[in-house]
Amino acid sequence: MSSPISSSLPAMVSRKPHAMDSTATTHRLPTLYEVLNRQAPAPVDLWSFYTFLSQYPYAINFLDFWIDLMAHLRLCKDYVKGIRESVLLWEESRRNSRNSDEARNSLGSASVSSSMLLEALMTDGYLDYEDSKRVSQFLRGDTRSPGLAQLLDNWKKQGAINDSEPLTSLVDEFLKTQANASGKSHITTKQLLNNANSIVTTYLLSPEQSSRYLINIPDHMRAEALHMVRTQQRHDPDVFEHLKSLAFQFLEMDCFPKFLSCVALHNLHDDLTTSISLEKYGDKKIPFKRRRSPFTNYTTLTRVVVGMLLLGIGFWIGYVLIFLNYPRGIRVTTIVPFFLGCYYLCCGVYRIDVVYAFFGVTQALVSSKHNPSKDVELGLDRNMANTKYGRNVPVIFNLLGGTSRLFRVRHPFVDKMLKRRALWCLTLILAGTGVLTIIFSCVPGRRL
Repeated sequence: MSSPISSSLPAMVSRKPHAMDSTATTHRLPTLYEVLNRQAPAPVDLWSFYTFLSQYPYAINFLDFWIDLMAHLRLCKDYVKGIRESVLLWEESRRNSRNSDEARNSLGSASVSSSMLLEALMTDGYLDYEDSKRVSQFLRGDTRSPGLAQLLDNWKKQGAINDSEPLTSLVDEFLKTQANASGKSHITTKQLLNNANSIVTTYLLSPEQSSRYLINIPDHMRAEALHMVRTQQRHDPDVFEHLKSLAFQFLEMDCFPKFLSCVALHNLHDDLTTSISLEKYGDKKIPFKRRRSPFTNYTTLTRVVVGMLLLGIGFWIGYVLIFLNYPRGIRVTTIVPFFLGCYYLCCGVYRIDVVYAFFGVTQALVSSKHNPSKDVELGLDRNMANTKYGRNVPVIFNLLGGTSRLFRVRHPFVDKMLKRRALWCLTLILAGTGVLTIIFSCVPGRRL
């Protein structure tokens, strides 16, 4: 989505995310809120959630919508923050000036009036950019206080401003003056409005006009958002508040449990690029590069197939040794194909690799080489320290396949869950291997 949002994304993604509490990561899985705010470590991080939803086109539209709304909120906060900083700079320059006439001549009477108004707004707490409610109140002009009302009335009587000139126009004029004086550009209300229009155009107009149209949205909520943005020219975050809550509920109730059951309980995943030939971001289609290795593309299916083949080889060797009347000491060698067969079969059925679990690694849902420009723009690129782990893996990993998608499990609770499930799989593998080996070793031989 090309919009003014892209200018604020680098600042948004460069902020260091707050880490989850160590006790929380040890004793429970993360919540959706923690994942969306990039507070959850791999493999239950935002990147994994984003790539998991890429196989569900309508679901990923809701996640894109949430991300764009949060970026719009950050843009609004940066706008208010820029106003606050400009007011502080104006106050400092006024104090440093030799007299007030110099400041008035250099900044202009309109700028002085605007700055005085903004100073009053800041005193009353309307320029608190960390408070989303205050930001929305300021952007929609809901600044009700006796002091501000008296100040506005006095200026109207003096002719400094008129009833038709909104507060946002005064603010933009002040920011423009300050930008010319300091040489530093600021976000304007026009950019905020263009960004809000871009959001409704991308998600809310119609399936034909919106590239990532949100389905199952109540018509009255969709119409209300369109009316506020396109008719009332509103761009404050409260415009999308109800839609944001609806998107969050959909992700939390329908998508997030499936995501946790996929990545937190299993460390074997088929490469999603094999089931999705292309993905559409706006008007740009980005093809996926397919790999030829079945172990990489279809990790679980190939394990089941290889396991069945190895068990078949074990049965064939066992029957040959029985009907050739070999001694029991030689027939014990069937333990090798039986063990490998049980290992691959159990790992493929339960989608949990014992070796991967004990080494604390898991498979990503897509290859580390898949890096769409949209993911980079949104700041969803994975930690390269994780993705590079597959390049220097133990030799035994090469026998298991899919090493190009390996990365470390950073979440302690997920790591414990995977190890417990791996122990259960190992128990089944050893039990199956022992039973089959004992049967084919203890059966009396008979040469045909």
